[in-house]
Amino acid sequence: MKLLSGAVIAAIVLAAAPASARERNDSPHSQACMAKNGFNLEMWRAHSAGTDAQVLRYIQCRDGVSAAQAKAIGIRDHNFSAGFR
Repeated sequence: MKLLSGAVIAAIVLAAAPASARERNDSPHSQACMAKNGFNLEMWRAHSAGTDAQVLRYIQCRDGVSAAQAKAIGIRDHNFSAGFR
């Protein structure tokens, strides 16, 4: 019974996350967000995607999250420059 309860809770948590939060950087939506912020997939992969502000706005657009959430995601994924706070 506990296993079933855990599976149900996990399914609810995954379903509650926005689809864009699970989106890959090479999806059409992600690439449109990149274009809005002045860079492309090759620049993103080369870690030359522009300023930290552009990267922050990209993560917000890609994942559909607030600036604070985007900052946390970017820091976790090492998307910002070394001195970014």
